[in-house]
Amino acid sequence: MGSKYFHAIQILDENCTGCTACVRVCPTEAIRVRNRKAYIDPNRCVDCGNCVTACEFHAIIPSSDPLDIIQNYKYKVAIISSSFFGQFTEDVSYAAAKQAVLKLGFDEVSEEAMVTDFMISIIRDYVRKNRDKRPILSSNCPAVVRLIQVKYPSLLPNILHQEAPMSILTRYLREKISKEKNLADEDIGIFLIVPCVAHVTAVHQPEGAYKHLQDGAFSTGMIYGKVRDILKDIQNNPEEIDTYPHGLTWALSGVQAELVDTDDIRALSVNGIDNVMDILSRVENHYLDQYDYIVLRSCTNGCVGGCLNVENPFVAMSRIKKMSKEGEDKPIHVEELEKLHAEGEFSVSPLAPRPIMELDKDIKKAIKKMKKINEFLTMLPGLNCSACGSPTCYALAEDIVLGKASLDDCVVLKRNNPANEEE
Repeated sequence: MGSKYFHAIQILDENCTGCTACVRVCPTEAIRVRNRKAYIDPNRCVDCGNCVTACEFHAIIPSSDPLDIIQNYKYKVAIISSSFFGQFTEDVSYAAAKQAVLKLGFDEVSEEAMVTDFMISIIRDYVRKNRDKRPILSSNCPAVVRLIQVKYPSLLPNILHQEAPMSILTRYLREKISKEKNLADEDIGIFLIVPCVAHVTAVHQPEGAYKHLQDGAFSTGMIYGKVRDILKDIQNNPEEIDTYPHGLTWALSGVQAELVDTDDIRALSVNGIDNVMDILSRVENHYLDQYDYIVLRSCTNGCVGGCLNVENPFVAMSRIKKMSKEGEDKPIHVEELEKLHAEGEFSVSPLAPRPIMELDKDIKKAIKKMKKINEFLTMLPGLNCSACGSPTCYALAEDIVLGKASLDDCVVLKRNNPANEEE
């Protein structure tokens, strides 16, 4: 996997058939298949999870932390992604699902949904104060932030330089608990329950200036499996617990843009990694300067589409909408959050581009290699079939020049070469 970049994805060689399904769906061309086994270039991978979903052989699997790591801390806090509550059947109440998480051994359970209204006010304020940059791009999806670093580095200044809601909540809770419980920072363990591998990666290796705030991340699927055993008792003996149903809609694509949109702010929402790349290309070419703010989510329908979830994203979306309509939020006092925001605690510095593969550090040698790539490209069929193990013919030509593949890897050329026919 490489030591420079942490990734919450691993390949099980024994399960890999070399089918190249993963190669074809990777947005940054980070995957190759050689000798019938897939491998991931850690410099290019953005942890979008496309390969996890595409692999029918369970050879590419997501990883998250084991639950027992919470025992390393005196006071244990879970922060739940707003997509979590859409995973349960409608006979399981929102309050019961939250109470069940608490019963797993946490001292306190909090929710991303608590601070989404506060986040909207931060975004509007930021957009209004940065009129020189258009459009501002959301920073809530870690896969999109990494995608911009890898493929669209010219847009890095356009990213919203504020922490995401779960990190804002983490910063607030850490200070609050430390004062109230008289605990040292290292005694407080704060853990996220997340819908996708990009969020796991972001906890373990925050990009650039993004602060390392949490102590671990658990997959929604793992927590879902564990709380199912607890839910029956809780449903029969419900306890009072605060809920924030209106904030749950943060998990759905389109909602954040609708909430940010005002008379002086025009917002656009995009979901799905292919659509995100199309929009980012248009932003680079200044075709979308009329928008003030663009929300970009790599998963279908937003965070409900994350590969660590258990429910179909459309079903989960429907359930969350129902909860939001029928429920009432516990009032939230944001004075402390506003104080931390005024002190700059939620701000982050601009990110640097991620240095991906160079042809050569020497510009003259790089130009020679580029000419060789074009020469090999004229020999290749241009089908972009991925059967060679590279995502496109251009990628194969590049791999050949860098000594990572050969022309013999092209199955079309081998098939058409009379020398390869049986006598």
